[in-house]
Amino acid sequence: MTKELLISTDNNTLVKAEEFLNDFRSEYLIELDNSFMNILIAFTEAINNAIYHGNRKDSTKNVLIRLEKNSKEFIIYVRDEGNGFLESEVPDPTLPENLLKQSGRGVFLIRKLTDVMNIDSTSSGTEVKMGFRI
Repeated sequence: MTKELLISTDNNTLVKAEEFLNDFRSEYLIELDNSFMNILIAFTEAINNAIYHGNRKDSTKNVLIRLEKNSKEFIIYVRDEGNGFLESEVPDPTLPENLLKQSGRGVFLIRKLTDVMNIDSTSSGTEVKMGFRI
């Protein structure tokens, strides 16, 4: 079971994305429990990263969301149209000098909340794959 949504980078992007995720959850009977809260937080972080860091709030760029479910896992792909980045250059938010920063925890949180996470970043965009055992 797979569904996709292409959304523009605007003020309603996150609302549309969350509605899409919730509709998929309801349609495919994914329980609304603590595990789903982890999915929702990771999903929201990935969308925010795509909007703010990937697309740099450029309204001419889009975010592609693909949701997949099989008998063992739920997989979310979030792809932006930005210039890419090196994960190794993302500051570690657990270091003392980064603890009080207002941002910079998205990749860290996603990695902690998912069972599988992969980042494929090129000069034409970044795709984050998040897998959750169900």
